Amino acid sequence: MPRIAKLSKTALADHISPVFQAYGYEGASLSMLASAAGMSKASLYHHFPNGKQDMAAHVLGRAGVRLQQHILGPLAGTGPAVDRLEKSFRGVASYYSGDVPVCLMNSLLLGEGTTLFAEQISTAVQAWQDSLAAAYGEMTGGGRDSERAAISLERIQGALVLCRVAQARTSLDGCIDSLITEIA
Repeated sequence: MPRIAKLSKTALADHISPVFQAYGYEGASLSMLASAAGMSKASLYHHFPNGKQDMAAHVLGRAGVRLQQHILGPLAGTGPAVDRLEKSFRGVASYYSGDVPVCLMNSLLLGEGTTLFAEQISTAVQAWQDSLAAAYGEMTGGGRDSERAAISLERIQGALVLCRVAQARTSLDGCIDSLITEIA
C-alpha cells in the first residue's frame, strides 16, 4: 500500500521557500531544503523529481500566485485608482511578510538561477510595473505613468535591501506608508 504524503506540494513549497530566500538558488543545498521540509532528500525528490530546479520553480510559482493575490489583483480591481493603489501597497506588506522581509525573486536571480528563472521573474516584474503605471496614470488622468511606477518599485526593492541589512522590516513599512501618503 502506497504511503500518503504528510505534506502537499504547496505546503512543501511554503517550508522550503525561506531557504531559497535566504541562500538563493545556488546556496540552497538539498540538505538544507530537506531539513526545512522535515524529510529526507529521497522523499523530497519523490515530490520534486527534477530536484532543486523543480523545487525552486514550484516555490516561484507559489510566489506568483501570492503576487497576483496581494499586489496585482488589487491594482486590476474596480473602484478609484487611488484606492486600488493603496490596497496594492498594503498588499506589498503582506506579500513580503516576516520580521525581515526578503524578495524571493531577487534571491533566485543569484548565480545559475539567473539562467533558469530570469525570464519568468522579468515577466512578473513587468506585469507589476505595467499595472502600477496604469493605475498611477488613471489616478492623475494623464495616461500611463511608467516613470512613477518604476520609481515606486525601486523604492520597494531598495527598502527590502535595507530590511536585510538592518534585520528588521522597518524600512519596508516606512516605504509603504510613504507611498500611500503620496497618493492620498
